[in-house]
Amino acid sequence: MILKIFGKAAHSGAEPENGISAIAIASKAISGLNLGRIDEETTCNLGTIKGGVATNIIPEFVEIHGEARSHDVEKLKMVTDNIVNAFYSAADLFKDGSGLPRIEAIVENDFTLTNITEDHKAIKLARKAAKNIGISLESKTIGGGADANVFFGKGIIAGVLGTGMTDVHTLNESIAIKDMEAAARLVLEILKAHAAGEISR
Repeated sequence: MILKIFGKAAHSGAEPENGISAIAIASKAISGLNLGRIDEETTCNLGTIKGGVATNIIPEFVEIHGEARSHDVEKLKMVTDNIVNAFYSAADLFKDGSGLPRIEAIVENDFTLTNITEDHKAIKLARKAAKNIGISLESKTIGGGADANVFFGKGIIAGVLGTGMTDVHTLNESIAIKDMEAAARLVLEILKAHAAGEISR
């Protein structure tokens, strides 16, 4: 989601009362939000905030980029609506009769929900391939996004294979060579098992 806050610029030393701080509005909205882990299947985050041009100017514009994720469609809508409404409510506290401040909220569905049943061919094929080469395979529900989400949105059932990556999206993100090799072996075996018709349906 993208949240744009339109305030009003003014000289911060000479006439601050004539300005409307977009940063103050954003701060008010954010301070009342429940961010991070909402429950076992729902998270939300505001990841970037940009605004202001100088210390002596009341900031007239702020743009915030964030996201909400959930394995439950209703929870996702609730969390998203809560974030957006918080910004509209905060802006209402700063209204001066000029039509400002103004909020523009852009919400897009980046990742379609994915859910593959254990008896689906994709799962059975991956499990068969893993067994063929002596790899233990475990199904998990995670909060990450992948190309599989895009495929799901197009009606194509696709799973995600873990590669053993650790400390994801941090400066310490890493993956062991042996885990990369194991993942490559598994993908190759899945292709072989599929070609050999080891899982028909």
